[in-house]
Amino acid sequence: MPTFSAELAAADPEAIAIRDPDRALPWRDVDSTLNRCANRLLATDLGPDKRIAVFAENANETALAHLGGLIGGASTVPVNFHLNSSEAAYILSDSASRIVFAGPRTLDRAIAAAAEAGVDEIVVWGPDQPEGTIGWTEWLEGAADENPPEDTQPRPNLLYTSGTTGLPKGTELPPTMFAGGDTIAEHLHNLKATNRFARFGTHLVVGPMYHTGPLGGMRLLVAGIPSVVLTRFDAEATLQAIAEHRTESAVMVPTHFVRMLALPEEVRARYDVSSMKLVAHTGAKCPIDIKRAMIDWWGPVFIDAYGASEVGTTCQITSEEWLANPGSV
Repeated sequence: MPTFSAELAAADPEAIAIRDPDRALPWRDVDSTLNRCANRLLATDLGPDKRIAVFAENANETALAHLGGLIGGASTVPVNFHLNSSEAAYILSDSASRIVFAGPRTLDRAIAAAAEAGVDEIVVWGPDQPEGTIGWTEWLEGAADENPPEDTQPRPNLLYTSGTTGLPKGTELPPTMFAGGDTIAEHLHNLKATNRFARFGTHLVVGPMYHTGPLGGMRLLVAGIPSVVLTRFDAEATLQAIAEHRTESAVMVPTHFVRMLALPEEVRARYDVSSMKLVAHTGAKCPIDIKRAMIDWWGPVFIDAYGASEVGTTCQITSEEWLANPGSV
C-alpha cells in the first residue's frame, strides 16, 4: 500500500476507505487487499505487456482490481460490461491480457470470452464460483500481505474506444491523464500532487469504470481519498449518496444532469448537495439551460473538459468562465 494510504490505515483502521451499495471497507481491509493483489500479480507471468482485464460492473472489487494492478506494475484493461462474450473476447485477445477479473453479472460472458481468447485465469467475485475460475478472496489469499515494492514501473491503462469504423481501437492512457513517474512511488506522489481532485475529500464514482473519467477518479483511493462507488447511475441515489456521505468531487456527463434536474422539486429538495466542490463533466456538449440550472442548484463547481482518452484533456472551462461567456464549451 502507498505510504500515505497505509498511514491512514494505521491512524484509524476502521475509517471507511471505499464503499459501494453492498459493502463498506475500512482502510485496513483496503491496505491488505491492495498488498495481496499487487504481490499476486508481481508473481504472475503477465507477458511482455503485463496486461490484465477487468470485465465487471462498478463495485469495490472492480476498483481494487484496477488499483492492485496499478501498484503491481500491470496495465489494466477496462472492458465495457455491456459487451457480449465475442466482443469482450476480441478485447482480451487484442490486448494480450493474461487474467480477466469478473463480477457476478458478467461472469458467464467472461468465461465464454476467456475461452475464446485463450485466457486461462479467471478471477471472480460474487456468490458463484464455477469450475475453471478462482474466487477473488481465494486468489488474494494466495499472496503475501506485505507492502509490495515501490520501484516497479507504473503502466497506463489500455482503453478501447469505438473509433469510427470496424473493431474497437486500443489506446494507452496518455501522459496528461496518467501521473507518470519511473516508479510506483513516484507515480503515486505525482498523482497526489497534480490531480486536482486530490485536493478535496470523498470522491463519488458515478459513471462506469470502463470510461476514462470514472476510472481516473477511482484512482484517487491510492492518494488517500475515500471513494463512494455507485453500481449504476440513478438520479435520486446519486443525490442521496452526496448528502449521506458528504462527497466533494465527481466526474459526470450532461445526461446525468438532465436526469437529476428531471426529478420532482420536492425530491431534489430532500438532499443537501452543498458538500460538492468540484464536478468535471465530459463526453458531450452540455445544453445552456441545463448548465445554468446546475450552477444555480449546486453552485459554480463545474469544469467542462474536452479530450481525455486518446490525447488527454485539451481544453476546459470553469463555471465562472462559462457564466461570463454563456454557451461556451
